[in-house]
Amino acid sequence: MRASILSRLSCLLWLAAALSGCSVPPQLRYHVDVDPVIPAVGSYYIDPIDSSVVWGHEGLQVKIRFFDDEMLDAEFDPKVSPYTLTGWTDPKKGYTPPLWTAFEVTVINRTRERVELDPTQVVLRLDDGNHYYCRQGVGAYQEYPHYFDYSYLKWGSREGNVHYYAAYDRNQIWERSQYLREKPVRKGRKYTGMLTFPPLPMETRSFTLEVNNFILAFDRFEAGYGNPVEFMDLAFRFGVTQGVEVVAQEADSRAGGVR
Repeated sequence: MRASILSRLSCLLWLAAALSGCSVPPQLRYHVDVDPVIPAVGSYYIDPIDSSVVWGHEGLQVKIRFFDDEMLDAEFDPKVSPYTLTGWTDPKKGYTPPLWTAFEVTVINRTRERVELDPTQVVLRLDDGNHYYCRQGVGAYQEYPHYFDYSYLKWGSREGNVHYYAAYDRNQIWERSQYLREKPVRKGRKYTGMLTFPPLPMETRSFTLEVNNFILAFDRFEAGYGNPVEFMDLAFRFGVTQGVEVVAQEADSRAGGVR
């Protein structure tokens, strides 16, 4: 009797599933498109080679290039990359959210004795007035809205040696790729590194990357000596388009009714 009831219940559940379509859920992707906004007046322009936004003056250049998750995964192996959550899907949202708002920063110095960009002085200011510090610029604990890290979502379930090597690889990637402090750029050289900020709120439509107190000169020329004596504030403005899109959908061959 019990077996008969369970059999009938199973048939009813199968019939309900068949009538509802039983299609495979769509594959979702969160995209963030960032476009520089060039002011009408000033020394800002777009590099035609890599589409980075550049501030240039008398042989000195500061280049800013936004990296989305696809670009980050092409640059760093997503299996061990600290820059994305690739490989983990938010079970409630159905897609992989961005972990960081990432920029490649390059300082090129052709004319001055020594210049320096301090990442602790860089701020990402949103269109609602809120602001973020970069990973290198936190220095000490900051209030929650200004800095946080969700990387534990991808790595928190790892155990034993797997977790050890994953953490080790991630640290190695940070060390060789991030834009570090106290990296003066001498005449005829350049320096490149990544700056990472918390992910943009979904409602963000524009933001400004503020490079404050960019050092143009020191009172002595030897690295490790002297005090900065000339500064400049730079502002790189960007427009944002972001949201969730369907990238693939596989229809169930049995959808549409009972055979």
